[in-house]
Amino acid sequence: MNQLIYSVVAAPASDADVVARLLTVTVNGESSEKSYEGPASKFDDLTVTQGDNVILSLVDIDDAGNRSAAATLSFVAEDTIPPRQPGGLGVTLIAEA
Repeated sequence: MNQLIYSVVAAPASDADVVARLLTVTVNGESSEKSYEGPASKFDDLTVTQGDNVILSLVDIDDAGNRSAAATLSFVAEDTIPPRQPGGLGVTLIAEA
């Protein structure tokens, strides 16, 4: 099975008093959490195996310790991106008969 590496990003925090962002990554039922600084919108890359079930959950935490509702994204890790379109296809006339 192929290893797939995803870039994980989110919109900036909606409120100015957000001091931390807690990202929970669940792969095939196994969860891990990591906290990031409040202004973070780019998170660590995610490496999974093709076919894995992935759930991402992001919660913002403000300076009073209040937690937002979670933003979630779930997907099955698949390589569905085709190779780039070939370029430079052409013909040259080499003779007339």
